[in-house]
Amino acid sequence: MRRAKNFQSVIGETSMYRQAIRFPEQIEFALNTLVFNLKSTENVAICGMGTCSIAGEIVSDYMDGMGKACLPVIKGIELPKWVGSNTTVICISYSGNTQETLHIYRSAVRKGAQVVCITSGGMLEDLCIKDGNVLLSMPGGFESRGALGYMIGFIATILVNIGILDSIEDFENALPAIKSYRDSFIKTDDNEAFDIAKYCFGRIPIIYSFFNMRSVASRWKSQLNENSKLLSFSGTIPEFNHNELVGWTGDMKTEYFVPIIILDDGASKMLKYMVETPVGMLMEAGKDVYIFHINGKNILEKTLKAIIAGDLVSLYLAHLSKNDPANTDVVEQMKELIEKDQFIE
Repeated sequence: MRRAKNFQSVIGETSMYRQAIRFPEQIEFALNTLVFNLKSTENVAICGMGTCSIAGEIVSDYMDGMGKACLPVIKGIELPKWVGSNTTVICISYSGNTQETLHIYRSAVRKGAQVVCITSGGMLEDLCIKDGNVLLSMPGGFESRGALGYMIGFIATILVNIGILDSIEDFENALPAIKSYRDSFIKTDDNEAFDIAKYCFGRIPIIYSFFNMRSVASRWKSQLNENSKLLSFSGTIPEFNHNELVGWTGDMKTEYFVPIIILDDGASKMLKYMVETPVGMLMEAGKDVYIFHINGKNILEKTLKAIIAGDLVSLYLAHLSKNDPANTDVVEQMKELIEKDQFIE
């Protein structure tokens, strides 16, 4: 009797797929990491670019809805004036060589802030060790966007250690549901992520979410940019209703674009109404709209589930476009030019 072959996804051979599906295990690993020598501070800021900033935004969305403090994310080369000795600055760079983050690191040290680094090596690791600051190490061999789970888990662990977050219990409790949700996608290619990819193929997706899940829309957009090599944009609702709706209904060229709305099925009636009304107007105007429904016990679980779905959408679109999702040569060229010309001190 012949044994049935194990299922192999059409995107299963790519390194980005293997990194993406380990997302919940990455979070779990980081949550179980012991952190020492951190003092409590009143303020905290997360600094990083690309995936590193999105990791901060994901935890920031959680803190807005379920935490006891706000969590600002700095995406640039200047620290706010309020950063000082009573501030923890979390510097994140997977490679450890991101010029903007190195600049921020040096500025935070000069300001006397408590600095924590999350990296896999590079100059950031060297500086962190030399200066005696706390270092949390990610394993090597990943693309930065494939190490998102490590970053999220480490950020949560740091926040607990500096007294900004009471516990990591919400993250731990979400993991079984996140793993189960992930498993539902990887059993077959006949899944919603592939459906969305086929729906978007040949068009430009614009991703919208409620404001309290804005990090999800940002992650979908950036993964479509990098993995799929596809121009994409993101926005939030209800802000959409006050400006972008006019563009969607007034510009005849919008047939090249497709709005994808990430809908929290547990949202209030008012928020749902603020989605249903403009969606109805778009459909009456002859526009295609895709509604991606997400469910979960709380905003954190919904956010992490939606991240998994979006990552897989981007990988399926890369497959349909015959693109290597791991290739981001143009970004590396840009980084080399900035480092060579030393525009950032």
